[in-house]
Amino acid sequence: MNSQPVMSGACCPKSYDSVTQLRLREGRSVGIMGLNATFEQLWALGRKPEEATDAELLGMVRAQRNYITPKPDIEALYAAALRREYAAFCVRRLKR
Repeated sequence: MNSQPVMSGACCPKSYDSVTQLRLREGRSVGIMGLNATFEQLWALGRKPEEATDAELLGMVRAQRNYITPKPDIEALYAAALRREYAAFCVRRLKR
């Protein structure tokens, strides 16, 4: 019997609960594993969205076993999307 999860795409197991779709730009989304855990970590550190650096955001997401092409234009797309989503996360946390 194979214990490997069923894959639904290039990188993400179909049943993996912590995969979040991150919209990079209109019509383009990618699956990011552990995004909520990354945002929880930033929140616990007291980091505001405007304080988190691109390198910090990308590094934390990569540490969750996500591949991001190491090209400046692609990294900039990811960093902008991550900052936008982290800002939305912070708003939701403040409303609790």
